[in-house]
Amino acid sequence: MSQNVAEFVWKRLNEWGLSRVYGYPGDGVGGLDVALEKAKDFMDYVQVRHEEMAAFMASAHAKFTGQVGLCYATSGPGAIHLLTGLYDAKMDHVPVVAVVGQQARSALGASYQQEVNLQNLFADVTEYVTMTIKAAPAPIISLAEGFSQARTNGSADQSKRPRTAGQIP
Repeated sequence: MSQNVAEFVWKRLNEWGLSRVYGYPGDGVGGLDVALEKAKDFMDYVQVRHEEMAAFMASAHAKFTGQVGLCYATSGPGAIHLLTGLYDAKMDHVPVVAVVGQQARSALGASYQQEVNLQNLFADVTEYVTMTIKAAPAPIISLAEGFSQARTNGSADQSKRPRTAGQIP
């Protein structure tokens, strides 16, 4: 049975040892929402009441388990609400990957409803941020890079640099 990119994202994150995601559903991540329902056998989904809590919970998860925390939110204001929790992770030097939605590629730059320049928004709080706009394997490669940066940040001394990563599918 074939799988789409969203289904692959949850499967691959699980293969990398992540089994819990904190998030809030929305239009910008609709495909991920549907795929997450299909992934409930191996991915524990904690649906929060506000995006800000998703990032704080992912940060706490990383602090208390030593694993990479994982959160996700929709585009625009949903992504903006992740910032405070991601700064918490950055300041405490814990690894968190944030998966956020974005407007359709054809709408980018057209002042579409709730459009936000997520590259600039996450630049200060993340070590790695990317926007994937092509079909596979681009999402797979950028997901791998984001997870790798969050886990290791390319430094032998993990205490020296923050390890927060933002991923924009």
